[in-house]
Amino acid sequence: MVRTEYEAYKLEILVEAACRYALVMDLLSLIHDMRTGQQMSLAESELMNTASVAALLARAERLSQGIDRE
Repeated sequence: MVRTEYEAYKLEILVEAACRYALVMDLLSLIHDMRTGQQMSLAESELMNTASVAALLARAERLSQGIDRE
């Protein structure tokens, strides 16, 4: 897959997930705010901490299900 096609594919998946799950929209908004230099609120900081733990748990689960390899 050509790089631009892959980028378009990733954008499509992220937009679809954000439309389906408000939490994904919240995370994408937080990332955007961080990239534009905005200060994180307490709620956003807590979301970032929760997402960080979820990333570790999801990584372990993907390995145990054989989705990813070490």
